[in-house]
Amino acid sequence: MRGRGWWLFLAAAVPVGLPLLGRWPAALAFAGLAAAAIGPLFLAQWWARRRQRAAHQAGAERWSGHVPLHRAALIWDLGAGFALLFGGGVPVRITAGADGLTLRPRRPASSRHPPVTVLWRDIAAVRAKPAGHFTEWGRVAVLPQTAVTLELPRDTFGSLVVTTHDAAGLVESVRAHKIAETAGPGDETADR
Repeated sequence: MRGRGWWLFLAAAVPVGLPLLGRWPAALAFAGLAAAAIGPLFLAQWWARRRQRAAHQAGAERWSGHVPLHRAALIWDLGAGFALLFGGGVPVRITAGADGLTLRPRRPASSRHPPVTVLWRDIAAVRAKPAGHFTEWGRVAVLPQTAVTLELPRDTFGSLVVTTHDAAGLVESVRAHKIAETAGPGDETADR
């Protein structure tokens, strides 16, 4: 919320101030514009959350999220246009595989950037926490977000944070894969 105080004040002052000034047509026009701007964003985020939960219930180990631009620039060779398009984070698809978590930029990002796999053995810990509607790197959402942090002690740049509208099963999947990798093939505890 740092640096956004004036914006929040203005966003609250306009809908409150217009009716107080007797500008009902302007207040109704402002309400219509706000609904037209926020409505599609709300529906898109609600639909993404609903699809993610349905995919998780069906057993898919695939999530959609955003990686902060400064971290994505270390992973992929990004051009200057990415800063304008994805200042709030580069959209990625996260898939759990046999070797690790694979991050692949998704549309509207370029498909010419190859997927990157974070190996299970490189992930020391994983945790999720509510990120609210604003992230510290500028990601804004109508619905609350979840920040999933992958601790990567071997990486000189530290942990990898991914925000998502629904992290259903991501933390559990990483932990299960870590346990299975630690148990190793042929170990009876891996089947329990």
